[in-house]
Amino acid sequence: MTFARIYICVVATALAALLIGPVGVVATDASVRSAQPYAPADLGATPGNHGLQVEPETILYTGDGTGFLGGASAHQHSRIHWTEWTAEVALGTGFDQVNYCVPSCATGRFRGYRARIELWRIRKSHGALVFTRMTIFYLRARPRGNPQHYTFTDIFVNRPGGFGWGPPSAGYCTPARGLKPAVGCNNIHSLPRLR
Repeated sequence: MTFARIYICVVATALAALLIGPVGVVATDASVRSAQPYAPADLGATPGNHGLQVEPETILYTGDGTGFLGGASAHQHSRIHWTEWTAEVALGTGFDQVNYCVPSCATGRFRGYRARIELWRIRKSHGALVFTRMTIFYLRARPRGNPQHYTFTDIFVNRPGGFGWGPPSAGYCTPARGLKPAVGCNNIHSLPRLR
């Protein structure tokens, strides 16, 4: 083999390594992906029922289906637009879809409120790496009685079992008729650490 052929082989191998990348980088990238935290897409979410997801299309935050985060229309299956999903934070935009249940929840209409969504405060809980806080920032109008931003807490309920977002509404956090606020209401006005 001549020197010129050896030189060409070495250069071609080096170029291929640069374009394809070393095998170690691929393995590292895969491990980073598998270590990404999950978010409950609905109440009672578990890894087994695919309720814990990375970049869920929608997030149901009420037990009766009267409130969820999704795309621009409750009738079109449009989804949350995630712009970032890392081991520290998830950022997305979409609409907070709220059913005011007038005259009833079955016949009520959903109204969408443009929102920015931030998932934060990652913890290992019941064998899963999950975001434990979800803050909704209303960009224009907001649901009656809601503050400009509202933070949900990721909770795990043993029976029937699974993760979910709570408390589901601001009313749960306002003492009414002698009832104490729901557990976790101290987080309702908390915000992600400014970056």
